[in-house]
Amino acid sequence: MHSTIARFLLCGYWANIVYIIGMIGYLIIDTISYMHISFNSTISSIIYMILAIVFVIDAILYTMDWYMYAVKLRKYQDQPIHYRSEFVACIFQNLGSIFYLIGAILAFEKIQVVEKKVLFNLFGIISLLLESILTLLGWIIVFRRRSSKTSKNSCNFQNVYIWAHALNIIGNLIYLCATILAYYFYRTEKIINSSHVLLLQICGDFVYLFDAYIYHECWEQDKQELYTITENQSLNKFYLEKTDHQNKSNENR
Repeated sequence: MHSTIARFLLCGYWANIVYIIGMIGYLIIDTISYMHISFNSTISSIIYMILAIVFVIDAILYTMDWYMYAVKLRKYQDQPIHYRSEFVACIFQNLGSIFYLIGAILAFEKIQVVEKKVLFNLFGIISLLLESILTLLGWIIVFRRRSSKTSKNSCNFQNVYIWAHALNIIGNLIYLCATILAYYFYRTEKIINSSHVLLLQICGDFVYLFDAYIYHECWEQDKQELYTITENQSLNKFYLEKTDHQNKSNENR
């Protein structure tokens, strides 16, 4: 039974792990680039491209996770699919990750396509910002529909999910500012790697990394709740079958 639950939760688990690994990678390379502006651009471009690929994989894993809890875990297969706004959010997340990957690939073309690279990064972060906003809105809508106001899953600031979603938005806003600033510096002063931009990105990396940790804690919470619900359902089924068996035995006497 637990193995079945674990199978459903596996995509979410690995999505969070990949998120954490990816953000550690971004934090390291951004810090190195900030401390050593003359750091080999080819090596950094390769690392950024690898990290962009990591986040494309991460977006796919989060989409698979949505499919698991929104579609596969429905009590009845003819029930309507909930979390539809989160599905749209997954689309934006995949688009944003692909835009970032294109921007990372364009970085190998050096000066000729710097503006295009920054524009693709801008498209990417706008997509990710829309994704994070839709995820938060979808989460609020779902939990407002729930009748229980005292549940630990209710929509309030004690719920760890609201902090995870909020931090994701904050991280995206920081990166949006960094991308706009990078575009401004390139257009006005032809500066490609501004220390101000890198510093903003490092701040965003810290926010994202903490956010990734909180999302993992959310996953742990969901896993425990799902185990508890499944255990209770199994116990209820057991007692119902036991009662039914006893009733039949009494009738046969």
